[in-house]
Amino acid sequence: MEREEPKLTSTDLTDVEFQRRSYRGPSRPERPSNSDGFAWKIGVSVGIAVLAALLIFNAYERHQARKDAEKAMLVFKNEMAAAERESAQALAALGRKYTAPAAPIIKPIPPGFRCTNGILLMREANGWTQITARSRQIYCPHGGTVDDCYPVSPRSVGCTL
Repeated sequence: MEREEPKLTSTDLTDVEFQRRSYRGPSRPERPSNSDGFAWKIGVSVGIAVLAALLIFNAYERHQARKDAEKAMLVFKNEMAAAERESAQALAALGRKYTAPAAPIIKPIPPGFRCTNGILLMREANGWTQITARSRQIYCPHGGTVDDCYPVSPRSVGCTL
């Protein structure tokens, strides 16, 4: 049993009835749409709106920063003026109390020390050690009191050029 294909003998289709489709599928002809590039236009407009919002926000932030800096400078100037007034008052008060220091008191070179060409040397076991202001050597005369002790440095014993 073979299947036979239907054969159309006449090309007249007036007797043929087509059923209406209950769904709207691809057989519907496409209309040309006016929305070609509509998504593109929306994207560009949103981008421009975001850019404008960021520019406005940046301008506002700069304005606020400038106002804050002006306030800070005003406070700084007031504080500096107050500090200058206080320091001027302190200097004026100090100027009345302050007296110039007397000439430094030069002590004699202690035993065991030697001054050569502006260099202070101290005798140690089998040699000499240079003494500087940082050496922190103190000499106390034999039989004296604590008040008689003095630091030994090139300046205190007059060992300078």
